[in-house]
Amino acid sequence: MQRAWTSFVELPDRVRLCWLWLPLCLLSLQGRTGTSAGNAPAWRRLLPAACVFLMLAGCSDATPEPPSTAAGVSEALLRTMGGREALEAVATLRFFGGGRRLHLGQMHAAGAAEPPGMLSELVETIDLANGSAAFDNWIELPDGFRQHRTEVYTHYQGQPMGWATGTGRPSVATSVNGLFSWATHNSPEFLLRRNPVSVALATLDASALGDMVIDGESYWSLTTVLGNETLHVYVDKDDYRLRGFGALDTETMWGDANTTYLYDDWRMVGAQALVLPFKLEIRKPDGVYANLAYTDIRVNQAADLAPLDVPAAAAEQAAQVAAAGGASWAPLQWNPVAPGVTHAVGFSHHSMVVEFPSFVAVVEAPYTEAQSETLARLVAQHIGKPIRYVLPTHPHYDHTGGVRALMAQGALVLTGKGHEAELRRLVEAPHTNPPDALARAIAQGAAVGRVEAFTASAEIGEGDQQLQLFEVRGIPHVEPMVLAYVPATHTLFQSDLFNGEVTIDAAALYLAIEKLGLEVDQIVGGHGGVLPYSALVAAIEGAEP
Repeated sequence: MQRAWTSFVELPDRVRLCWLWLPLCLLSLQGRTGTSAGNAPAWRRLLPAACVFLMLAGCSDATPEPPSTAAGVSEALLRTMGGREALEAVATLRFFGGGRRLHLGQMHAAGAAEPPGMLSELVETIDLANGSAAFDNWIELPDGFRQHRTEVYTHYQGQPMGWATGTGRPSVATSVNGLFSWATHNSPEFLLRRNPVSVALATLDASALGDMVIDGESYWSLTTVLGNETLHVYVDKDDYRLRGFGALDTETMWGDANTTYLYDDWRMVGAQALVLPFKLEIRKPDGVYANLAYTDIRVNQAADLAPLDVPAAAAEQAAQVAAAGGASWAPLQWNPVAPGVTHAVGFSHHSMVVEFPSFVAVVEAPYTEAQSETLARLVAQHIGKPIRYVLPTHPHYDHTGGVRALMAQGALVLTGKGHEAELRRLVEAPHTNPPDALARAIAQGAAVGRVEAFTASAEIGEGDQQLQLFEVRGIPHVEPMVLAYVPATHTLFQSDLFNGEVTIDAAALYLAIEKLGLEVDQIVGGHGGVLPYSALVAAIEGAEP
């Protein structure tokens, strides 16, 4: 019944008029048969003829000429979705569903394909009225990794900012460039300019009408602007549905990508009589990036905005983000662990800072631009020397998301040969929508870092300080993996391998240390804290039969 009513509502106005006159004509004919022609009043005798005339008048233009202008196509498109007035009245949207996406950067070996992430219990919250948005979802990888994540783009004390949390992680606030999502998009901010309502309304300002062929089918293409972006909106030539749109997306890791968004499975939503798509496919230049299927869409429900509020646990950090006045800020602690060695602890991903007589080397630049720029300020504050090197242990995106920001400050990226290709792709990708720190530095003509690769091992030295790097193979988490070792303090840095538990990666780390003959006293983690080497030995020996 709902499908039939939806189909009727979506008919052109004159076609609906035609069908609405039909029952009146039938009633008038029925009345005529029950009354003799001679006894009926004159108006009653003329009513059937009048009804037929009006019905034919309505039907005579039931199939109008297709629109031939951008404005005409836009008008027809908006009508299929419930009309301009109804769309402009949308203040909040909430999508519920799940799906699959790529570009998570969790490849297990150099050059290997990325495993997909499966999204479940996905909730996308969009506050169009106030410019805020959020993701809440579970992400699961083929190796069994599963995590609940929340990322929010919002405002606090008049400043845009983000907050995030996840399984086993605290709620933290950060500047906008500190958001890192494994949900539908790279950041929840994308939802504000990549949703069907905003895209459809943007066609009101369409400047050109053309054609676009997708999967062998020809569609209208409306060129328009949404905010400061150019969009190409694709409209079905038969039913004027919003088929999709094309846009330039800039991801943290992949940079600029001409992206196509395709919609399907249109259904009526709520009491607003809106008709919205329940399926979304996102295509990047390398293929299908994401497939999403929604089970429910809610419109203009005030209670849906609760997830956008900064939690009390992150309020103090949010105040610091606001006080930064638009500068990068992320939660980061400065924890000295040995002379000349500091553990820079983020809310989930960490770095090791090694001081030399005239410069600094940073092992791992994880997660986000905001974290790396915050780290650079702490280095300037506590050490006052330039960051000459940034040394990633492996190219997983959550461990290299801040590399470009340190390169923008002139740091040289020294990586194992096995992952040179991945790092070069990261640092060479254009980032223009919007430009990141490295793109801005290059545009300003600043001296920025470059990439160099080593095979098997490398050493950085100055004065009495040394930092040794080892490209280790045979570790299941990723092939290869770089270990960083400070001989003077017997300090080893590793990521993702040992956090106090017995795993196959911990066992591989133990074997690698023994094979290299390193004298290790403490292990500094890219996750977790600082552990004595004896903890690893006890864990491995205790696990042996």
